[in-house]
Amino acid sequence: MRKLIMVAMAVVALSLGCTVAEAAPKKQHALVRVGKALAFVPKQVVTHPKQSVKLTLGSVLFAAESVNDVVYSGLVGLDKGAGMELKFNPFHYVAVIDGKIDVGLEAGELYFYGSSN
Repeated sequence: MRKLIMVAMAVVALSLGCTVAEAAPKKQHALVRVGKALAFVPKQVVTHPKQSVKLTLGSVLFAAESVNDVVYSGLVGLDKGAGMELKFNPFHYVAVIDGKIDVGLEAGELYFYGSSN
């Protein structure tokens, strides 16, 4: 009887996991979106030079902002960890400056793409 209950619980847990995974909308990874944007640019170079330059600059900015998000996350973790252990936390100032850079990159991304990641 115990095995039957465990098997039933496992089936229920697996079916719930599958339905939740199917219900969530699938987002494209940032690298896939950058790749599509870079592949999209050469098609419009001849017809719309202003738009293609804007998309190229936006793609570069998008890639830089994605990298900066990772760096910022690491710096915030270092800031919190060092804040607990050290009297003087050198990572705090770097994390604050990188946070301001991240805000600026996201503002540029909003200008070029109309949305940020």
